[in-house]
Amino acid sequence: MPNLYNVPLENGVQLTTQNALLTGETTTITFTGSVTSKLQASASIPGILVIDRVDANGNETPTKTEYISFTGVTGSTVTGLVRGLANTTDQDHAAGAIVEFVPDVVWADSLNDTILVGHNADGTHKTLSLISLISVTINSSILNNINLAGNSLTSLNLQNSILTNVSLTSTSINNSFINNSSLVSITTVNRAYIPVEQKFISTATSTFDWAFSNIHSLTLSNATTTLSFANPVSGQAIITRLTQDSTGGRRVVFPSTILWAGGTTPTLASTASKTDLFGFLCTASGYYDGVIVGSNL
Repeated sequence: MPNLYNVPLENGVQLTTQNALLTGETTTITFTGSVTSKLQASASIPGILVIDRVDANGNETPTKTEYISFTGVTGSTVTGLVRGLANTTDQDHAAGAIVEFVPDVVWADSLNDTILVGHNADGTHKTLSLISLISVTINSSILNNINLAGNSLTSLNLQNSILTNVSLTSTSINNSFINNSSLVSITTVNRAYIPVEQKFISTATSTFDWAFSNIHSLTLSNATTTLSFANPVSGQAIITRLTQDSTGGRRVVFPSTILWAGGTTPTLASTASKTDLFGFLCTASGYYDGVIVGSNL
């Protein structure tokens, strides 16, 4: 990703170094006077300078020129240096070297690169087919006639949104109304069916999150595992696979609010690597019907 660079707080800032700047120094450049009212920089938007572009007489010194970025401004110093930018060389600079803070190729290229990530050269926005979307949340939006299928979509959450004629691929959709849309490999969250299986290895207490998935697979690796249900909603159903590890003989403690078919809590198969399959229906907040779907599989 491109990185923007901060600009000075004044026009045409030119400073002089107080001490020599040696090759490999990345901590500090010290100037002959305070710079806090002249410069600005941060870790996310560094500043940029050029040292020894000219000498004290204004003569160009191309073999000594070096571009350097910095992330902090304190008193008479800039800190957090990155040396040798723009194909220049990290090298020694004597005390009294001229340092300039003016628009340059590094600053201009970073600005262009940043703008062009989401815009065309004429300033218009790029189409979504040309943009990579990562960890995007769209709240309470109306999206019409949008094709997102060609994008890189990671953790895209469409919450409380209306989607019409929208093509989506590998997205996460929360609490959304979807109409006449092309959906491929989607994840729907909050009470809807999810074609994604939640797989994990047991701990002393293992939690099945009903808002994440309707299919849960647990490999039992503790002598006893206490099962917990999170975020169920009345009327929602899940399938649970409990598989013995290579040792076998593992046991589980089910939530006490499960009403089992026949009134008896089932005993798991004890053979190593065997699986028991259960179905649960949330009948009210915190209460469930439980059935054995398959045993000793």
